[in-house]
Amino acid sequence: MRQRFHRPFIIAAFLALCAVLLLWLRVPHQGEAAPAHEPAPPRPLDGETTRPAPGSSAPATPRDTPVTPDEGAFLVRVTGPQGPLAGAKVRAFRRPPDERREPTWRLTSEGTTGPDGTVQLPARPGDYLVTAQAPGHAPARREATRPEDLPQTVVELTLTEGVTLRGRTVEEGKGEPVPLAEVTLHPYPGTAFSWAQPVELTEEAATATSDGRGQFELSGLAPGRYRLTAQAPGFSRRELLFLHVPRQGELVVGLWGAGTMEGYVVDAKGQPVPGARVRATGGLTPLETTSSEGGGFALEVGMGNWVLTAQRGDAVGRAPGTLSVGPGQTLRGLTITLGAEGGLTGEVRSTDAAFPVRSAELVVHPADSQGELARTTLGGGGIYRLGLPPGSYDVVVQSPGFSRGMKTNVEVGAGVFTQLDFELEPASASLQGIVQDARGTPVEGAEVRLDAGRRSGVAARTTHTDARGAFAFRELVPGQVRVRARREGVQGWTEKVETLLPKRTVWTTLVLADTGMVQGRVTQASGKPPSEPALVRAVARTSTGGGAANISYAETDAQGVYSMELPAGVYQLTAVLPRARFIYFQDDDPSVTVHAGSAVQQDLVLVEERGISGTVREPSGAPSPFAIVAAVQGGDMPFILRVQANEEGTFEVPTRPQGAPPLAELAAYNAGRTVRVPSVSEGQGLVELRLKPAARLRGKLVAKEGAPPEAFTLTLTETSGEELPWEAEAPSTRHFTGDTFELLDAPAQALKVHVRARDGRTGSAQVALTPGGASEVEVELMGTGAAGIAGRAVWARNGGPAAGVAVFLDQPVSAKPDTHTGPDGRFQLPDVRPGPHTVRLMPFEGRVETRAVKVKPGETTDVGDVTVSPRRAQPGTVGAGFSEARGSVEVAWLTPDGPAARAGVVVGDRLVSVDGLVVRDRAEAEARTRGTPGSPVRLQVRREGQERELFATRAE
Repeated sequence: MRQRFHRPFIIAAFLALCAVLLLWLRVPHQGEAAPAHEPAPPRPLDGETTRPAPGSSAPATPRDTPVTPDEGAFLVRVTGPQGPLAGAKVRAFRRPPDERREPTWRLTSEGTTGPDGTVQLPARPGDYLVTAQAPGHAPARREATRPEDLPQTVVELTLTEGVTLRGRTVEEGKGEPVPLAEVTLHPYPGTAFSWAQPVELTEEAATATSDGRGQFELSGLAPGRYRLTAQAPGFSRRELLFLHVPRQGELVVGLWGAGTMEGYVVDAKGQPVPGARVRATGGLTPLETTSSEGGGFALEVGMGNWVLTAQRGDAVGRAPGTLSVGPGQTLRGLTITLGAEGGLTGEVRSTDAAFPVRSAELVVHPADSQGELARTTLGGGGIYRLGLPPGSYDVVVQSPGFSRGMKTNVEVGAGVFTQLDFELEPASASLQGIVQDARGTPVEGAEVRLDAGRRSGVAARTTHTDARGAFAFRELVPGQVRVRARREGVQGWTEKVETLLPKRTVWTTLVLADTGMVQGRVTQASGKPPSEPALVRAVARTSTGGGAANISYAETDAQGVYSMELPAGVYQLTAVLPRARFIYFQDDDPSVTVHAGSAVQQDLVLVEERGISGTVREPSGAPSPFAIVAAVQGGDMPFILRVQANEEGTFEVPTRPQGAPPLAELAAYNAGRTVRVPSVSEGQGLVELRLKPAARLRGKLVAKEGAPPEAFTLTLTETSGEELPWEAEAPSTRHFTGDTFELLDAPAQALKVHVRARDGRTGSAQVALTPGGASEVEVELMGTGAAGIAGRAVWARNGGPAAGVAVFLDQPVSAKPDTHTGPDGRFQLPDVRPGPHTVRLMPFEGRVETRAVKVKPGETTDVGDVTVSPRRAQPGTVGAGFSEARGSVEVAWLTPDGPAARAGVVVGDRLVSVDGLVVRDRAEAEARTRGTPGSPVRLQVRREGQERELFATRAE
């Protein structure tokens, strides 16, 4: 469940970290990104009708609302090997702007091509998947956009001969065939990035059932990448990502045995309760059974984390905590005690005049688990009341035309209805703009895409510019958005970040640079072509050497050949397989300079991301599915890289760049069970992380002055006040009603407990917890009054204000800074709890500066001026990177304030010689500019047709 709500926003990640060449850069990986289509939700506890579950009998994709003639249409042209193809079945599936409500897709229209191979499909503006199928051909699919203000959009689809995937399903570890396994392929419609999701459309899925020998065959497939799922009675569901078809040889899919949860349902007196409905929530679909006459129950479940609940009449209950089930594992002796109905109650209102939000939908998910437990639709008064068993929940509320409301770790007590209100921001803002080229000429037909923040509750929106180069987006939620544009067929984007204001129209201009080509071949280290098509990533570099937020992708063909059209500029290139989940860049990665109207050749060697790998195990020794693993890097560049173990508990932390500080520790977390191992290094072989049982912590808030609190939030940190290593993926903040709390899944270690009452009073206390133990603590509430931290970042070289510096409160450097410094270099961290804190500042392409500060209640503490500096050049280098362009060697990037930059070298200079030795290629440039730290070096460069001799001193 954490991955649903706490996934990082990819562009924010690049803005924050792409410049740090000796750090990892994290992007969403499988399990973090929002799913393209989630299963139909289970029947809520209040007795609403169960929606059909996905599977071999999955229902057809729901129909969209009817399209009116003035909303426009697609004109789809379908061709085959012999030309226009008549009789092809064509469908248009729309992804609604509100992409977080199920089901994601809607079938807007469908039709059959005529003799000329065309068909017109009515379609309103939006993002679509357009597909075509015909007998004897493989399907064709294409992501397409129906822009606003254009009546018709042309889409061309080409059907080819189909390919076949053959394989067999076997029992993992034994190799015995598993018959009657249902094997399903869902296609990735576009370029399969590591965080991409396939489209789970019944009409586009390919399904087969394995025979008695476990063999299966799927034919008539379009070449490309798919997600494969396999499930069979008595076995856990298995998933293979980014499977490329066709492939050589037989695919073997190993299935682990299913797990079992056994126990009893009892009443408050401990007596068996027959006929209770028992539900396990956490997998793709909920599982249900009914307790026997003796109150017993047994549920066969897949691997993963599960929440076990029961209900009979108005009595509800929940097994304590979150239950982790490993492959083939049986959990026995579980007890669910039924009690008086409790749950959530509250109202949803608009921030504009505080009127109720009508027809909002509220969805409840168990904390620390996937799956949906309950949902309800609010009436006209914006009031809701939803029965739930005791436990911790994540709650989402959303309504068309409003921002998305979300609260995590909301605690519901036994027999108590917790008050939980939401305020949603109306979508009252607009964005209009112009796209033009470098000469100021409007660009017609440019693709313009708007990405809103996580809280907006709306999907990305796309349009195209008109003949005047103009575009417009309306009914947007106020806040920061990223708007980007590109010409058709160009991989690289031009982008800006704008702040939208309520009931206002913001105007912006995007300038597109002229484009050039990058092309080459990707090989393995052995020189052989990749085993499957690879992904080439091009990251734009700024003129001062920093990484940029803009990243482009292209997929190679089967022989490893790639081609990309990019705006003129300098780019750093890497080649990986699509399943590579992390991006990091080093100084010696290939750089190219793309010139307008010309092509540059750059061959690449496939990067193999190998680092620390191993298995996370439960205290019992069983694998711990989907545990979070955090690699903590210390030193002058503190950073935490978090990965998620798969369903078998195995994980892999990618290799870190050369010269990175050693790891301080490797930590693992799963629903309160933790382990922390110091000094783990790459290359030491497989690592086994055995979790320790969670602890139970009870507590009471004691008011020093005034009445006891009505409600409060609680957060756990290290005793130093620093966040816990897994905090970004499994936040510890919880919401309670009253003045007491109980945590069933607290990490067994020394902790600091921080509380903030609804009226603003705060308090903290330290506690030392032991595995499987129970402790109690009192937290004294201090006076009210908001506290904060302020300061200013200034540059070391001239003392001027440092704008755009990322500021982190009580966390290492990450993809999500708490704030950035403004144009005057100042920053403000409001609403900070009293006590000690750590503030870190990281400038773009710079070093981290750390300050310790103690905040008093009701005061804003100013840390003063914090001097920040660009990163240093590596010892023995001149702080420059080089690219081969047009038969010469050019300076691709410079370390700010590095030796080459101080000597007067600028990006784009042609490097002619080093110490009198002619430079013929990039390798010679790098080798000859390296030397003894502190030694002098003479650089001969050509700039604007004139040669210049410059002198530098290699970095020490």
